[in-house]
Amino acid sequence: MLYSLIGLVIGIVVGIFLPFEIAPEYSRYTAIIILVILDSLIGAIRAQIKGEFNTLNFVTGFLFYGVIALFFIYLGNKLNIDLYLAVIIVFVFRILSNIGIIRQFYFQRFFKEEKGRHSTIRSEDL
Repeated sequence: MLYSLIGLVIGIVVGIFLPFEIAPEYSRYTAIIILVILDSLIGAIRAQIKGEFNTLNFVTGFLFYGVIALFFIYLGNKLNIDLYLAVIIVFVFRILSNIGIIRQFYFQRFFKEEKGRHSTIRSEDL
């Protein structure tokens, strides 16, 4: 996970300082790839927290979802249908779902520790 964060920071710094423009006809593809990357990273964080992280699963999931999402966008462009909107909805739902699981994990962890500190009532205290 540390390597992912370091790579993310390096990517942001390079992206800020290097002038690079994406052609408007490729903006949908770029937006979806960014969502696929975010989905994969947040899913990896969730899996790491649960102790279920597998590098092969991470890489194959990223590639599979990326190819499928790009295929749907390509198909939508050819049929003149805005399928990219459906893909965006699905990925945003997955990202928010994973963030909810991460939040719940830390919420339970925080309040379990808090509850453990304050729930011990001795008979002398009454």
